[in-house]
Amino acid sequence: NLDKGLPPGSGIFVVVNAVTGAPLGIFQENRAMTDLRTGAAGAVAVKYTTPLEGNTIGFIGCGAIARNMARAAAAVRPQFKGVAYALAGAEEFCQQMSSELGVEFTVASSAKDLCGQSNVIFTQTTGAQTVLELDWLRPGTTIIASGSDQATKQEIPNNVLKASKYIADLVKQTSRVGELRGPIQAGIMTEADVYAELGDLVNGKPGRENDQELIVVDLTGTGAQDAAIGQVAWEKLSKL
Repeated sequence: NLDKGLPPGSGIFVVVNAVTGAPLGIFQENRAMTDLRTGAAGAVAVKYTTPLEGNTIGFIGCGAIARNMARAAAAVRPQFKGVAYALAGAEEFCQQMSSELGVEFTVASSAKDLCGQSNVIFTQTTGAQTVLELDWLRPGTTIIASGSDQATKQEIPNNVLKASKYIADLVKQTSRVGELRGPIQAGIMTEADVYAELGDLVNGKPGRENDQELIVVDLTGTGAQDAAIGQVAWEKLSKL
């Protein structure tokens, strides 16, 4: 598809009437809506687990998801400094995001360098191997991981997860295809070690409670998020 000037993957999003089941809209969005709702989940995580001010936000992996995470972070924490590291594309990412968001972005020399500068870290890689280490992290770091969505992937080491206040989008998913799967298989965590689901924070359960705790938010994507972004898209497009 790339050779033909097309997106590398296709995606169809169908919005239906919840009462009648009739189709309202069929969007060939090629993951654009999925990427937006992933970023929105990142914004919710940032809102409830990071300080109001003084954040340096790191991005490990600099593709489409990272761009949406940066936009989402700016929506809830507009005054932050950005730092990025990737095997490829970090300089382009920093230039684009700095221009678009009016935020200072710099390129880190390594993932370890990025962790040493950041108190909030987004990871959105292919998840083929872990991307950071426990002793690289500053006290009070929030990690928002979205790269693991299959049972073959893991971005965050088991000992980091074990040491964290662990928050899932949906435990039944993260325990099977998210970061929680690894420490469960290793026998060092169970579902009982999950502090909360993301929705619990929205509904009033405390997120970050002090400036020393390590927090990991594990995002695998949920059907509720798809329904929400579909509703928003339909409401806006139906008025055109």
